[in-house]
Amino acid sequence: MLHHLEVNPDGKSFPNVFKTLQETYRILRPGGVLTIITETPETIDGTWFGQLVPETRKRWHKRFPNHFQMSTMLKEAGFSIKSALKSLVASYLPVYGDLEGPLHESWRNLNSFWALCTDSEIQDMVKNVNKMKSEGTLQSFFEKHDKVYKEGACEIFAVKKEDK
Repeated sequence: MLHHLEVNPDGKSFPNVFKTLQETYRILRPGGVLTIITETPETIDGTWFGQLVPETRKRWHKRFPNHFQMSTMLKEAGFSIKSALKSLVASYLPVYGDLEGPLHESWRNLNSFWALCTDSEIQDMVKNVNKMKSEGTLQSFFEKHDKVYKEGACEIFAVKKEDK
């Protein structure tokens, strides 16, 4: 839950994430491995539902280091990167392809992205999804904006504290 660490994220620096990585490095035994599964600005841009609330997406971007920033922080904390890859399946959200999912709070509660939405953003999104649903354009919206198989659903970093 690295995206909850920064108090006022600006998307440029992530001092609390970096401190957490440094502390993790300090307490991990030599030879120990850390795996981080995270979203990045790139992966949220690949989700179709992120396109429904563009202002929320902008705020979400500021909460996550991008791939380069995360790789750099891991190296600067002392870790050796063993693997960095993108998962092309939204397995963290089994109902990802439910086109009416965003209309339901229970669906939105499955991803903390939605917690950044204002009430008016949710209301506007519901209105727009219902409009697309009634016009028969919701499926084409999904097909146009779903880029998970290109951008990835999340990024996975496997790093190691090398034996000295």
